[in-house]
Amino acid sequence: MENFVAILIFTLPGLLSYFWIQLFGLHPASKHINFEIAAISAILWFPVGMVVLGIYQLTAMIVNTHLISNRWQTIRTLSDVLELSNNLGFLVYFVLFSVIFSFLFSWFVSRFAYKWMIRLVNVVRRGSGTAELSGTSTVWNETFLKNDAQLISFRKIDNPDEIIYGEIKKVSRPVELERNLLLANSEHWTNILKDCKDVEIDEIFVDTKTGFIINIYNTEDALKAQDKYNQAKQENKINS
Repeated sequence: MENFVAILIFTLPGLLSYFWIQLFGLHPASKHINFEIAAISAILWFPVGMVVLGIYQLTAMIVNTHLISNRWQTIRTLSDVLELSNNLGFLVYFVLFSVIFSFLFSWFVSRFAYKWMIRLVNVVRRGSGTAELSGTSTVWNETFLKNDAQLISFRKIDNPDEIIYGEIKKVSRPVELERNLLLANSEHWTNILKDCKDVEIDEIFVDTKTGFIINIYNTEDALKAQDKYNQAKQENKINS
């Protein structure tokens, strides 16, 4: 039981921060192995764990100035932390505040610190004549995980005649083993885009590993084409 509590105390803040950061959208280029996760969690433990312990230490010092007996135990060494972990009240405090401060720390990293870091790195890369890093870690993330409506057509290099049209509804996360797309209104957009020459293609995503090609259409052009299609459909109904 003591080993479990010790592992909880010295891994929880870092692990929480690691998973919060990923949920906020900062994904690695490849899936981390267990050793890498442990190393990253150990690094992330310091900002979160030290804040949680620091708040407790400050509170204990303030409380102890007004108490003669039943004084709170202060923290001077890691052994003091392990001794305190036998106290259920401290354990509840540590877990609760670890959740709160890991969330706040991860939000700060995802919202501000990561962007500042990328800017500084790009200053160095520009000075050395190297291409700048983008704001996300993968091309997949850069292309499909933005909060934008996207109309696409999907085909394979060795079978260009079989094309699937649709509106992206769900997209796989970058760390998933397979890249999948959930498309909505496929039949509707097939009727609009299949033979339409007025809708420009803004970008083309090519998966060199699987041979899939995804055309990403200009949204404004596609919506205009949809209006024309709906109008023509309505006029046919009236005439018939």
